[in-house]
Amino acid sequence: MNTAAVAKELGVSTKTVQRWVKQLGLPMERNELGHYHFREEDLDTLKSVREQLQNGVLLQDIKAETIPASEPDTPAPSSPPNDADARVAELESRLTLMEQKLNHKADAVVSYQLLQHRREMEELNRKIQKIEQTIDILFAQLPDAQQEPVLMFENQKMNKRKGLLRSIFSL
Repeated sequence: MNTAAVAKELGVSTKTVQRWVKQLGLPMERNELGHYHFREEDLDTLKSVREQLQNGVLLQDIKAETIPASEPDTPAPSSPPNDADARVAELESRLTLMEQKLNHKADAVVSYQLLQHRREMEELNRKIQKIEQTIDILFAQLPDAQQEPVLMFENQKMNKRKGLLRSIFSL
């Protein structure tokens, strides 16, 4: 029986059947094209899986009892060659290296941003100190009667500014 027939029998999609076989590690036979070939015993196993899922059992907790094949119709797939294992190991090491590089780069970017913020804050502090010194000098030049500086604006300038702001932010 092929995957589509089993899926129809179980009332699920073909992808669901394939996912169950892969995630549960069920030893299903495959044909020369790599397609699953199910026996009646395999169908019973998958029915058991479906019932457990319907009863609320999580897929990773399912106990699938497989019935060993009496005579396999096609030869069982051989274990993958060592080249594939070596390639997987190489890809894993490259992935790990890429993750390390990415983390290092992210740390470098954050450090650079922090240094930029520190420089900006130091520059602002210097400007504030300069403004404070200028205010102290101006206080020293004021007559004793006036202890605090009074900022005066001409009414015309204020009206012009209000008119300009009103034209920009017309409501």
